Amino acid sequence: MSTIIDAPLATDPDSGPLLDQQAHSNYRIWKKNTPFLYDYISTHALLWPSMTIQFFPDLDKPSDNQIPPTTQQSKDIDHNVVYQRLLLGTFTSNQAVDSISILQLPYYDNLNKHLNIDKLNYNPDKSEFEMTTVPKKKMSMLQKINHLGDVNKLVYMPQNPDVLVSGNDYGSLVIYDRTKHSSYKNTSDSEDINKPQLTLQSSNQGEGEQIFAVDWNKQKEGTIVSGKMNGSVNIHDIKSSFTSTDSTDIHPLRTYDCFFHGVNDVQWVPDHEAIFAFVDEGGAFKLVDTRTTGSTAIDRSITQGPANTLSFNPQNSAYTVIGDGSGNISVWDIRNIKHSGSEVLTIQKAHDEVITRVKWHPKFHSVFGSSSGDKTVKIFDVGQCEKNNGMVFVHSGHMLGVNDFDWSLHDDWMVGSVADDNSLHVWKPSYDIVKGYK
Repeated sequence: MSTIIDAPLATDPDSGPLLDQQAHSNYRIWKKNTPFLYDYISTHALLWPSMTIQFFPDLDKPSDNQIPPTTQQSKDIDHNVVYQRLLLGTFTSNQAVDSISILQLPYYDNLNKHLNIDKLNYNPDKSEFEMTTVPKKKMSMLQKINHLGDVNKLVYMPQNPDVLVSGNDYGSLVIYDRTKHSSYKNTSDSEDINKPQLTLQSSNQGEGEQIFAVDWNKQKEGTIVSGKMNGSVNIHDIKSSFTSTDSTDIHPLRTYDCFFHGVNDVQWVPDHEAIFAFVDEGGAFKLVDTRTTGSTAIDRSITQGPANTLSFNPQNSAYTVIGDGSGNISVWDIRNIKHSGSEVLTIQKAHDEVITRVKWHPKFHSVFGSSSGDKTVKIFDVGQCEKNNGMVFVHSGHMLGVNDFDWSLHDDWMVGSVADDNSLHVWKPSYDIVKGYK
């Protein structure tokens, strides 16, 4: 099995924030076992925690003029390095200037090819010989955009990934075109807030209305749905509503003010331009058809506590997975969700604490992941629910609660995750664990 650990592990127990002794012990056990659990693990310490992470859809390889003139062997190796970009935002709780960050992750697209088997090193901790590690590739900052308030949710437009929408703790929803902002800041303007290209207004703008739920319409370019913690839901169309450069304010096409619980997550149905769904603090799943005058087409109580996150299956949008505040996960067929017993799968206590994100795998239709305040990211397979509740893999390297995770669109099993311990992990389970998926 080939494994690469290409950066110092973030938030080391000896130097990180104060944590309980059990967290220290679990971390050391995980760290010792990483060579057996992963084909790739890269960990990075961020200055501030991030509530959000997303892989950009592009994959880059360096051209000849980008490769430094070194030996031919080094040049050949560099040709096999690929680059993915990651989108993150800070959560400083007003202790510093918040920002949007675009990071570049370099890694070998074929790790086995770059392992040196000519030399074995003895590891006294494991009492065994190991292959020499692959040369390390460091993650780098491509761009930083200063942002007003905590970055609660940050998503790029699927039709144009240079356009970003961000929701903050002031209840503001703003649009940035990253190409209109410099990549680097001078010392003199390092704390100046970057002016957004557009500000999305709402009819109930005010304090105490944080936005954590935002999604772009995948079928209709420029259309955004967002939900606030006061229960209101707004739809904006930045493409048709932007009529003059003299005004950067965009007013909603439609506002739903009839909901009474805070909106925790929202998503458009992937293959439909007029239907979206959201989950709320009251434990409900609500599906809305924007072509009708009514508020909801489906209103179904899912759990007695808050329903925190949902995800529609990209291969079959009739199926949605929902995670709640008690650590439970349920998979539903929305065609029958009004009826009792319509759950496809229910995993009680899938996590020990609140679930922060669920997300279907972009390629394998029966696989989804979940992150939690219990410091873990878990991968499940609905098709194997009779065995260990369908659990395929557990990533337990974070030392505080995991806020968000995302699947890479170019490497089937590469996952990025961010946590409250200021850590960013990019990881890939061992091939022996996932080799059955083609």
